[in-house]
Amino acid sequence: MKNIIAFVVALVGLGLAAYWAMFVYGEIEGVTLSGHGITAMIVGLVLTLVVGCGLMALLFFSNKHGHDERVHHLVDSAEDEDDK
Repeated sequence: MKNIIAFVVALVGLGLAAYWAMFVYGEIEGVTLSGHGITAMIVGLVLTLVVGCGLMALLFFSNKHGHDERVHHLVDSAEDEDDK
């Protein structure tokens, strides 16, 4: 139930942020964006979200399978050998 509430709150916040951004963009005078510009902006936003989500997925995958711990232990053992 908490996850659903958090998701709804995040979705409402995202919607409000998008509405505010459109409002601010509409208030700026003398700035126009062609169809190519809008397309480029949408493609850029989508690719940025895909890269961000992909990197977060890799982070969680690495943590779940213990890859981070193995590297941490290797670094600790190398530092211990240097101290001797």
